[in-house]
Amino acid sequence: MSIPIDTAATGLLGSRLDEALELVRNEFTGLDLERQYRNAFARLLKPDPLGRVLMLGTDQRDLFIPVLRSIVAERVPAGGHLLDLGAGDGQTFSLLADAVPAGTTVSFEEPNPHYFADYRAALARLPHLRPGVALTAPFDDLDRAAGADGALVPADASQDLVLALHMIYFLGDLPAGLLRMARFVRPGGALIIVVADEATGYTGRVLESFVAAGGSVRPEAIAQRQHLLGPAAEGGCALLPWLQAEWPHAGFTLETRRQPSRLYGHSLADLIALANIAVLAGVDELAKFDAACQLLRTAPELVDLRIEEEGPRAGMWSVRQPQLVAVLRRAAV
Repeated sequence: MSIPIDTAATGLLGSRLDEALELVRNEFTGLDLERQYRNAFARLLKPDPLGRVLMLGTDQRDLFIPVLRSIVAERVPAGGHLLDLGAGDGQTFSLLADAVPAGTTVSFEEPNPHYFADYRAALARLPHLRPGVALTAPFDDLDRAAGADGALVPADASQDLVLALHMIYFLGDLPAGLLRMARFVRPGGALIIVVADEATGYTGRVLESFVAAGGSVRPEAIAQRQHLLGPAAEGGCALLPWLQAEWPHAGFTLETRRQPSRLYGHSLADLIALANIAVLAGVDELAKFDAACQLLRTAPELVDLRIEEEGPRAGMWSVRQPQLVAVLRRAAV
């Protein structure tokens, strides 16, 4: 059970929201974009001291990890190849690693040097897996950067499984980026893309609030993601015709499911800071946090603001943040 918070209730929370916004602004003032993102994302990864949940900030991984494990069993053979794009610090992969067959070569791409080092160290602690290519460039610059420094990029059609987990927000050209990802998939392999469904979720609504207040970014990327990766019954899965035109004989299929996940915070300041984990992570203006606070204050029903009463997150604030899990399978030869 949880307690829904409506506009009347947030009217009574005015001073608490003002204080939360001031705390977030003080924390983020003077930070570059990388440090802003790390601070916001750290709230997603807060450990539960009682070990009740995978992470306190979200239940997204709780929901998509079982899907990943089933695809690993379905598509990755012993001694296979796995590529993790925008891989982060390795915490997500660690929840999957025991299901990956022995001898699998794991390659990864992660532009953040701190996360890159953490992922490499985490991979070294998994003796049943083989380290593969490790790339530090942003995905959009992958081929150019590899050519410049002599690094290797995994060959086309070489990977049994490609992971793109909550990273496509940072692609400059989404269709081109998705096509590039698909090129890595070998016959019989799969690409899994997980992305927040921001058309109805909290971070998307904050983006809309930021734009409405004169913010410097446009929300078209949200509609584009829905069009390319959303459920086919809702007019989505438009990525598939693009792939069929590019590789008419590859035999790709695309299946997307929506999962009703949420974001959680110990405080209202946490929820305001979590506005910085998607598109707004690339925006310098601290007005993005003002937009988040204004949304919680004036339209809490729009994001289903609640206080959890039961379960492992009792006492935490939460907002709606559904996600899309898209599985692109390539037919075996």
